[in-house]
Amino acid sequence: MRRFWLALGILFATATAGIAAESAANGRFSRAVEPAERTAAGLDQLNSDQIAVLDALVRRDMAAQTRTNADPKAPADFSERLTANERELTGITLLKGEELARLNQLVARYASAATARSLLGPPTYAPRVSQIEPVERKDRKNLHGTFSLSYGWGSGGYSERSGSMVVNYDDPAGRYSVTIGYRETHVKGGPGYGVYRDGEVLPDGVPYRR
Repeated sequence: MRRFWLALGILFATATAGIAAESAANGRFSRAVEPAERTAAGLDQLNSDQIAVLDALVRRDMAAQTRTNADPKAPADFSERLTANERELTGITLLKGEELARLNQLVARYASAATARSLLGPPTYAPRVSQIEPVERKDRKNLHGTFSLSYGWGSGGYSERSGSMVVNYDDPAGRYSVTIGYRETHVKGGPGYGVYRDGEVLPDGVPYRR
């Protein structure tokens, strides 16, 4: 069961392959290998499930190697970049020394060919988007402003409603501008309010300043 979920995770990870892997996505690594090379690399010993996992791991490895943040200390051989469980899932643990070395060479050649195809392919041009040029009309009168409305609630039956507006009128020809603002707040419930001075609440009728 553990192997099944690991294989499923590997196959899912390949869905996020990079540009170089996308260039080779039309085919698979196992299909790009000639019959004689397949025999020399020992791939004939693997079953169809192991070959499918191998193809998925090759795509994942190609995507990892083409990233800008690829690990510079990663092993040079493909088989060495796999975990022990991944090597067991692909069945390459059955390969002999010469067969494993040949497999690493074939993967490296396949990755290089895929990268070359992506670099030599025709460029893709993004559709040209028309730029919006802002136009200022300083000679025209204009009217603009902002409006806001807010509500608040609290314990003890406290509630608050507040609204405000600011209106601006500009007349470039007359060289003047008028701004009108208004705000109103209604508060209900909650603690009472008082006038503070020097940290104390002033009694009713006492002015804030002497």
